[in-house]
Amino acid sequence: MVIELLTKRYPGMRAWLMQRLTALIMAFYSVMLLGRILVLQPATYEEFLGFFQPAWFRIASWLFWICLSIHAWLGIRDVFKDYVPNMYVRSLLLKILVLLLWVYMAWASWLFLM
Repeated sequence: MVIELLTKRYPGMRAWLMQRLTALIMAFYSVMLLGRILVLQPATYEEFLGFFQPAWFRIASWLFWICLSIHAWLGIRDVFKDYVPNMYVRSLLLKILVLLLWVYMAWASWLFLM
């Protein structure tokens, strides 16, 4: 049943499922981040640097940004489909969105993986 829903017969189901999965991952990260902040309570700049130093936390933060980019792409793409009837304007807006998301991902990669 579930596999049948992910076929080409139901084209929006994969996007819907992907958006829900990315939302779950981002919610888990947000709870983890809040718990980490409450436990460590960083107050100074040096403590915040130490807060983001563990490799596992930097990778988790980077994965959060990947999920956020996918989630934003799917959501904003659907909003543009619904509310921007002009195909040229919609195409231009989607290209700008893709460019911005790639810039944000490059920035997040530099920030969390360097």
